Amino acid sequence: MKINIQMEIIFAVGIILFTLSILIYGAILKRLLGLVGRKGIWIFPVIGGILLLLGAGIHFYRIFFYSDALSHADPADLFPLIVGMLQHSTYEAGAIFLAGLLALLGSGIYYRWITR
Repeated sequence: MKINIQMEIIFAVGIILFTLSILIYGAILKRLLGLVGRKGIWIFPVIGGILLLLGAGIHFYRIFFYSDALSHADPADLFPLIVGMLQHSTYEAGAIFLAGLLALLGSGIYYRWITR
């Protein structure tokens, strides 16, 4: 299995920028909640940013560990490696999905509070 290093670098930069934007959104939301007189939901985007970094970490582990292992594996070892790679892909997708869901949940609750 061959890794496209340029695309992995673009993915890493994109994930880092997206994480920074979610964390900045959490900080802005914390200040806005102080103006509205509410508190607590700013933690959702912060947890989402942490989950996003976790998902990226799983992605890079999966790419660099399994690509090397798959390229040097015996035919008898291929099935467990493929299953492990697919399991890590599921964890990665779940972490990135939960990150987006938490950011959306925080903004939805804030929108509901300010439109009342």
